[in-house]
Amino acid sequence: MAPGVGTHVKRRLSRRDWTELPGVVTASILSRLGDIESLTVAEMVCKTWREICRDPMLWRTIDFMSNHTKFMFGPPLRYDIVKMCRRAIRRSSGSFVYVNVDYFCNNELLKYITNSSAGFIRHLSLFNCGIITDGWLYEAALRLPVLEELDISMCKFSSIAIQIVGLCCPLLKSFKFNTPNGRKSSRQYYSDEDAVAISGTMHGLLLLEIRRNDLTCNGLAKILDCCPQLEILDLRKCKNLKYMSTDLEIRCVERIKKLWLPRLPIDPSSISDLNLVGKPCY
Repeated sequence: MAPGVGTHVKRRLSRRDWTELPGVVTASILSRLGDIESLTVAEMVCKTWREICRDPMLWRTIDFMSNHTKFMFGPPLRYDIVKMCRRAIRRSSGSFVYVNVDYFCNNELLKYITNSSAGFIRHLSLFNCGIITDGWLYEAALRLPVLEELDISMCKFSSIAIQIVGLCCPLLKSFKFNTPNGRKSSRQYYSDEDAVAISGTMHGLLLLEIRRNDLTCNGLAKILDCCPQLEILDLRKCKNLKYMSTDLEIRCVERIKKLWLPRLPIDPSSISDLNLVGKPCY
């Protein structure tokens, strides 16, 4: 290669106008950004990017806890995250199907999300949104007829709330209700209230996470009886199941494809983010 040819090629590449890419390609690239970046940075680049960032199809996923945006949650908080979430929802024109609002969702925002939806939400994650109360979850569940995946871990919902969710969301396939240290100090040490609510209403479950729950062996047996399609089950730190009978343990091992028994430790680095519903592509 003649001297200077490589440098010439590099200069041509560095001068490439990325706005000349086909719209579908650009949209596919922008869809991989975090929601905050799309709302604050990408749309400021040029008119073409701004138009794409305002396309409702780009907002079928509302995910403010993606790997791209988590760093923006550290103190001091750089953005009004609730306000930005509402903005993203407006841009979706009700077409969103995947919603992740962990840590910051409150009663009013949950109502806004479900009221703004066209009824297509299949995935909803409210992890560690302890401020949300039972009544507001009831109202939200009524507007989630096709919900398949729900994460309300680290929240303070009652077994009645769980039952209503199961009744209102008949297509539910994945339910996560992990708790930090059991449910409530006022409850009995042994409690199958959650197990009864789950087994009585969520018969189509494929995945169930109930770490640190107070259910007993009777409650677990009830879940196994009433959820015949269950394939993934996480029972880590369920203290009342540590000494389950050999027959019940064998039943779990033979029946469940991916199983975490109560005696296994919870290692944050080993906890996989298991989701059955994938994010929609642009």
